[in-house]
Amino acid sequence: MKEIFQEYGGILITIVAILSVLVVVTAVIGSNEDSVVGQAFSGLIQNFADQAAGSFGAVE
Repeated sequence: MKEIFQEYGGILITIVAILSVLVVVTAVIGSNEDSVVGQAFSGLIQNFADQAAGSFGAVE
């Protein structure tokens, strides 16, 4: 076990840190549209897509 941590300790810490960040982001934004931040982000993307389609004359 000690050899594993000496060999792969940095990689394991990096993986745990990345997973922790993903969990926090999912908790804050939400995995569906029930959260306030999730709704705002979804609205922002939809507004951007609508304006981009209007600017280029794209047909939906």
